[in-house]
Amino acid sequence: MLRHIPARSGQSPVQFPSFVQAGRHAADLWLVAAPLSAGEFRDLRYRNLLSGMPMLADEAERREAFNDAYARRIAEAIVRASLAPNARTEVVSHR
Repeated sequence: MLRHIPARSGQSPVQFPSFVQAGRHAADLWLVAAPLSAGEFRDLRYRNLLSGMPMLADEAERREAFNDAYARRIAEAIVRASLAPNARTEVVSHR
C-alpha cells in the first residue's frame, strides 16, 4: 500500500478533508470540461466554496489544502493518461 507523502513539509493530509475533497472535485470538473484555464477555474471554485461562509482564521491553510488537492488530482490524471495502453506520444518540433 502506498503511503501518502505531503507535498510540503508540515502539511497535514487530513487537516481539512472537506477542502481537499472540494479541490479534487473541482479538478475532476475541470478535466471533464475546461471552460477556463486551470488556475482561473481553481480560483473560481474556491471562491464559490467560501461564498456565504464567515471569515476563517486559518483560511490560508484551507486554501493550500484545496490548491494542493486540485493540482495533485490533475497530475494524477496526466500520469494515468500517459500510462494508458493506447496513449499516443508525439514529438513536437519547435522551429
